Amino acid sequence: IAELLDNAVDEVQNGATFVKVDRVNIMKDNSPALVFLDDGGGMDPESLRKCMSLGYSTKKANKTIGQYGNGFKTSTMRLGADVIVFSRATHESKATQSIGLLSYTYLRKTGQDDVIVPMIDFDISGHWAEPIIYSSQDDWAFNLKTILEWSPFASKSELLQQFEDIGPHGTKVIIYNLWMNDEGVYELSFDDDEEDICLRDEANSGSLKKLPKKVLERQSHISYRIRYSLRAYASMLYLGKFDNFKIILRGKPIQQFHIADELKFPKVISYRPQVSAPLKDATAETTIGFIKEAPALSVSGFNVYHKNRLIRPFWKVTGDGSLKGNGVVGVLEANFIEPTHDKQDFERSTLFVRLESKLKQMTLEYWKAYYHLIGHQLPASSSYNMESGGSVLSPVGHGPDMQKQPADQHKLGLASNFQEDMHLDVPSVALQGNVRHNLENGKPAVQPIIGIAEVSGIGY
Repeated sequence: IAELLDNAVDEVQNGATFVKVDRVNIMKDNSPALVFLDDGGGMDPESLRKCMSLGYSTKKANKTIGQYGNGFKTSTMRLGADVIVFSRATHESKATQSIGLLSYTYLRKTGQDDVIVPMIDFDISGHWAEPIIYSSQDDWAFNLKTILEWSPFASKSELLQQFEDIGPHGTKVIIYNLWMNDEGVYELSFDDDEEDICLRDEANSGSLKKLPKKVLERQSHISYRIRYSLRAYASMLYLGKFDNFKIILRGKPIQQFHIADELKFPKVISYRPQVSAPLKDATAETTIGFIKEAPALSVSGFNVYHKNRLIRPFWKVTGDGSLKGNGVVGVLEANFIEPTHDKQDFERSTLFVRLESKLKQMTLEYWKAYYHLIGHQLPASSSYNMESGGSVLSPVGHGPDMQKQPADQHKLGLASNFQEDMHLDVPSVALQGNVRHNLENGKPAVQPIIGIAEVSGIGY
């Protein structure tokens, strides 16, 4: 779902003001479907073909979020077996509307060896929709027949009705035949909250038994809710604050949540990795502080963004079971490391390893200097050992709204004992394999999207 939101957010540069995400029922069988609708620039016939073909991207060289080219296909495949796309655009004074169908139900049941994506286009520059014929009228008619047979719509007029809420430009994506879990229940739950879409297994975990108060408090925190709630996850998905753009989930706009604004005793720390060749966007400004619920709630970790998009939420860089670092949360945008193709993690590069080490050091030094301000008490034993950062931090104000000081005043001495080009014996983690576009067992052979922050089996 996040990948499809990315596509809509990328359209802000083309004037998009909203993306709507909702559930509709398919009239043919009353099954649920996911709908995404935006008012961006839309896609002309050529752009739609590039979008729905395999391995094409125009985004690598600019500041948009997408870059791998298969994001649209893999994201829709992960959610359901079939997707139909409606798009309107104006290019070189020619207004068009296009329809494309990517149906694995069709491919499987007709025994296709290749991925065939039937599409039809209309010229709407005049007073009515005029079919655009590329090869022959028979080919156009065959594509229309295929779309009607394998889509939720039974007639050409029903297809054209789908453009009525798009306006002069924009795109509508309908994903249907949504996947089910092993129990034959839809993976996505639309019934737990009428204003949300949830991952069913995560939302139901622990709901059948009475949980201790501390567990309930932890599960109510956004660090836990982003595991299963699309509303919570999307509220943190983008670092920058939208001025004239809204994500509307099931009829209600999502309020962006910036955890940096919620931190107690915040510091801003500048980090620039030392590399042999200069890197563009190599400096990362990290905001670090205690969550407002500390020390009662032991949530910690860094929310790491790449080109405005959240990649790793609440990434815990310190060892589990240790008091050190409890309640310390950070936020940064790291454009000098590359995300994996599903944007759920970063590639395990040397720069990534160095960043992880630096964030751990930031956490330990910050916690050592300020743990007493939130009521943490060190064990009485003199053998309690804190890792030293080699510097003493200046005092900070007492309150969540403390004024942030310039980054150069708060280096925290993080470089004093830290060797930037240290060689760490950290195993290299291989990237996930490429998506295989053949069909297996009636389901596209696509790597499941890993869970948010590697904590759940299915992710947004």
